[in-house]
Amino acid sequence: MVGKLLNLLDDLEAKDHQILDAIHALNVESDGFLTEESEQVERLIVYVLGGNDKHFEYIQDSGVFMDYANKETSRSELISTIRQAIENDWKGPIQTSATFS
Repeated sequence: MVGKLLNLLDDLEAKDHQILDAIHALNVESDGFLTEESEQVERLIVYVLGGNDKHFEYIQDSGVFMDYANKETSRSELISTIRQAIENDWKGPIQTSATFS
């Protein structure tokens, strides 16, 4: 099931890039058209692996799906990262803080 969802995600990303290339050829600026659809598939992948909305929020915030879309992370690394977040119950947005001295 996860493999099929990843195939769907790959197809959505490829189609989105084709649309954006055509639009940019017309000198029109635009963000992705299939962003919401891709996000829903990403959410389903997290659910299928045993996660919930809070896990998805953490995983989304980590940028691992963006890394996957940019071919910087393999499928196995993506799945491993998602499973690790679920197993460790990492939820919600990633908290970052900066200290200045």
